Amino acid sequence: MKIKIIALSSLLFFTTFTSCTSYLTPAILGNNMGYMPKAMVADSVKTLMHVSASYASSISPSAGTNFSIGMANVNRSNTFEKWNISYGIFGYAGRASGGDIDNSPKNLKNYLPPFRKSVGGAGLRLSAGPHRSSSNGNTDFRYLNIENALSFESGDYAKFRKEVYNGPITDYVAVTNMKVLWTTGISNEIVWRARNNHDFRHAFRLFIGGTPNFKSSFRSGAETNEIIRGKNSLGWIFNYFLYIKRFSLSYELADNVNYAQKISFGYSFQ
Repeated sequence: MKIKIIALSSLLFFTTFTSCTSYLTPAILGNNMGYMPKAMVADSVKTLMHVSASYASSISPSAGTNFSIGMANVNRSNTFEKWNISYGIFGYAGRASGGDIDNSPKNLKNYLPPFRKSVGGAGLRLSAGPHRSSSNGNTDFRYLNIENALSFESGDYAKFRKEVYNGPITDYVAVTNMKVLWTTGISNEIVWRARNNHDFRHAFRLFIGGTPNFKSSFRSGAETNEIIRGKNSLGWIFNYFLYIKRFSLSYELADNVNYAQKISFGYSFQ
């Protein structure tokens, strides 16, 4: 089975599995827990409004379904002396493609035929937790922040997943019909600003979490039952964030069911 992986950059996803199972997962998984910038404790303005545009790609496990989507994000954050809160909305649209390019009768019996479908949706994000600042105010540590994302998926690909889910499942196919996803977990983050230029700062963030009830939402073919039993939605997301005079760049890498990466460009209003 030939696999085409749509990527943001020269980074490629290499995975090793024992079968050529087609996993039909929601398109947004792996890219729904986006980074939401916050003002630092030492900043004079504690409220930050941030808008950004993102391009994201991902692939589901094994033989994989490939996703390529564009995203728009709007976030607002409030920084207090000992804790912070951020909330926002996002929308996305793009395409999903996958299946087996071999149309022989044997493969059509066992595998999914090739497909190319539109995807789209919207969602909400919420993050809150404690933090502490260094003595000089140039570094903030945001630890054990609780993060949540609620997303709603639509489009031809969501309809396609439902059709496959409700029909007879071929041997090497695993599919979920979930359209409403709640992903939750905990993140730790460090952010620091240049000593002589407070408009220049970096941040690194690590999120660990999952999507409740995701594993139980799958139907799978006879040859994939054992593989599905060993799957769960627990995963991680890593972010790098660069801020220069209200303009920002964010890069994200994730293994959260789907293997994903995303790049975002944004602007902050104070």
